[in-house]
Amino acid sequence: MYLIINSECSSIPERIKPLASEGCALLNLLHCLGYDANNPPLGDLLRRAYNLDGEWIVLSPIHWQATHNDALIMAVGKDLALQDADARLWFELFEEYLAAEDMRLHYHNAETWLLHDPQRRPLNAKPVHQLLRKSLMPELAQLDQSLFWQKFITESQMLFASKPNQSSINGLWPWGNAQLTEKKTAAICADEAFLTLAQQCSSQVILYHPEVKLKEQKILLVSDYSVLSKQHQEELEKMHVHWYWNNIAYSGSANNWLIRLWRKLIHAN
Repeated sequence: MYLIINSECSSIPERIKPLASEGCALLNLLHCLGYDANNPPLGDLLRRAYNLDGEWIVLSPIHWQATHNDALIMAVGKDLALQDADARLWFELFEEYLAAEDMRLHYHNAETWLLHDPQRRPLNAKPVHQLLRKSLMPELAQLDQSLFWQKFITESQMLFASKPNQSSINGLWPWGNAQLTEKKTAAICADEAFLTLAQQCSSQVILYHPEVKLKEQKILLVSDYSVLSKQHQEELEKMHVHWYWNNIAYSGSANNWLIRLWRKLIHAN
């Protein structure tokens, strides 16, 4: 089973096999469904959830720094510490700016915006979390041959720099333009926060409740571990599960509960 939790793991268990977390629940969901982690269809997933027409890509607010010969993304997502009101202010500013280019924006949350380019210009960009504190020069060079997206990124930086408002955002990174395939048949159990999104990915999706039989599900997608009933938490500790948190992922052995039981017996004596 794949257990995807939209929060961070504060205590890493012992004797685990490390896996790669994609940084957020939706990207972990797409990864577990077999989509390319380097080109996930996050924009298309969110577009379908919001019932938006056309093709949409992801715009991630970033804080980046330029040197004399390179550029680095220094912060993204929660590291920006964005308040929703501040993010919406910058979103509306950029939305007005793009209206002249016949491009539309849609607000998902403070860390993720959507962009509709009616000309559907090619874009070859990695997910923003993969680029954190890495050289952007090779990534910028391969975005597109027409240099449209390189210009887009530069102009967004100039727009942010031209405003007196103080913000941790000083640029945007476009990515996530792949397309979802036909719905998978993987059995997904999701809590209310993720139900609609999961239904865009699979034809077999049910709402989580304490009576769900976990062994009949391939993917369990929840907002927080506390959403799960005590019984389900105990069951998961005894199953072979791939755990996907936002900050870490690992594969836990079904034998771990035996190790814990043995330690309890030792301490009891």
